[in-house]
Amino acid sequence: MAEAQGKRVGQDLVAVEEVRSAKDALLASAAFRKSPRMSRLLDYLVEQALRECVRDTSEYAIGIGVFDRDPRYYSPGEDPVVRVQVGRLRAKLKHYYAVGDNTASLEIVVPLGCYMPEFRRLRPATCGFQQGNAFSICPFRCVAQAAEWECFAQGLHEELTHLLYKNLGRRIIVEPVGRAPQPMAGGHRLEGSVHVDAQRIRTSVRLIETATGCVTWSEQFNGEAYPQITHQEALASSICQALQAFLNTPQQERACLRG
Repeated sequence: MAEAQGKRVGQDLVAVEEVRSAKDALLASAAFRKSPRMSRLLDYLVEQALRECVRDTSEYAIGIGVFDRDPRYYSPGEDPVVRVQVGRLRAKLKHYYAVGDNTASLEIVVPLGCYMPEFRRLRPATCGFQQGNAFSICPFRCVAQAAEWECFAQGLHEELTHLLYKNLGRRIIVEPVGRAPQPMAGGHRLEGSVHVDAQRIRTSVRLIETATGCVTWSEQFNGEAYPQITHQEALASSICQALQAFLNTPQQERACLRG
């Protein structure tokens, strides 16, 4: 099948060259350079999507075309290699766009339930959230009886500060513990709390426009109550992704609440 001239992304027609540039940037990243198998899978899926070859992104076709399964014996029902590896690819893509250098203009995703990639435009943040503006992060308040959760909340704050600095590329101000946040013209402040009971941890996060006191974004994240560092990393990554998705939403589509 002939290669399409471009791919539709919302109302935009994205050139094939832009899609390939996004793919090449992924393949050149550390996560994919060290994984030839995953790189081969990504390259195959993107190229089939550009050619609009839906048939060649079936589980059977991928097993043969990417993982060198023998057509005479290969049965997707008995060999889960494609399902497993595509699941890992989705995780790698999600992590790349969450903690990468944030220079990509196009995101490649493989939706659940299919193996045909989709391409999404990464729009710059709007609503006065400019690169030069300061972004302050307050220490997360901990509501728990066990002292170990105070350490967890502190570690979560540090992990999130690191991810936001890498991912959003703006000046980060870390507010000292026990001191009222300093007012900033044109800036935003991120506040959060960690609530823990015997079985569950709930992290509540909100973004406040410091000049007006307007709560521009608020979200809650629930998980099992275990204080390991891997949980800190996963939770910080989820918060960072959710916040970036909000910042990439056009201003007119956002709700602004006042506390």
